[in-house]
Amino acid sequence: MAHLDITHYKSLSKDEEQAIENQANRIINNCNPINKSFMDKAEAERQHGFHLYQGGVVPGNQLRVVDIEGVDTEACCGTHCDSTAEVGWIKLVKTQRISDGIVRLYYVAHERAITKMNDEQQIMNQLCDTWGIDQTQILPTATRFFNEYKKLSTVTKKQDQQILNLQVKYVINSVEESKLFSVKSDQESPTLYFSFLPQFAQKLKDQGKGVIFYSDNFILGLVGNNTSGALVTELEALCKEMSTKPMKSNKKADVKFDYKIKGQKPVVTKEICQFSITGADFKADKIAEALKKHGVAEME
Repeated sequence: MAHLDITHYKSLSKDEEQAIENQANRIINNCNPINKSFMDKAEAERQHGFHLYQGGVVPGNQLRVVDIEGVDTEACCGTHCDSTAEVGWIKLVKTQRISDGIVRLYYVAHERAITKMNDEQQIMNQLCDTWGIDQTQILPTATRFFNEYKKLSTVTKKQDQQILNLQVKYVINSVEESKLFSVKSDQESPTLYFSFLPQFAQKLKDQGKGVIFYSDNFILGLVGNNTSGALVTELEALCKEMSTKPMKSNKKADVKFDYKIKGQKPVVTKEICQFSITGADFKADKIAEALKKHGVAEME
């Protein structure tokens, strides 16, 4: 892998990247001779102008001038081929805008370019085998799959919200002796609970109840009484003991959320405990044991 920094005012589009790669390979295929010679600096500047210094100004009175016939002439002390054909092939891997006015081009050449193209072709072949199609159908098939995924994601999100609403309403309306309930979550992240759980804060507080959602990488709870302190402290210690990666813990007594009704002001529910512990490698079964120890009822 190598890279080249160029002066350019914006990031390159995919079409521009393709055009650069195509032009580079045309020059390679033309087998242009590459001539290297030392010249007096003043004479080199007279013949070629300050275009010589695209790679930076070279000190001294003598310049090593590299001329790719019919393509480019620059002052350079680096290693060069004798013909563009020796490069073999160039494959542009990616481009990146690293600062204002500077774009970096990452590329491979010769055997590495062949390896890169073979890897890309292997991905195409695997997609064709997996989906049972030929290469001409990869793009329309992938587009169809993506559009169906977005539709399914929207439906799933609405269903997850409905399930959460039913779970919390069960806690609020429950006549069981327990005031705290837990749910083993199948969510990959606690985002759903951060977004939709606070709307039940006032009702949970009024009844002194609480609900806790947990999985192998997060615990999040909303508890409307003052008995949660010891539980949260023990859960934090347990998760810290289990986790081999950094974890985050947050606890607050005021919950702020926006009503869905347009024009309503945000509501702040005070004296209710909202806590969250997030990490990467908790063990849900141990969390369940700790919750049970504190009299938290498991919700099926």
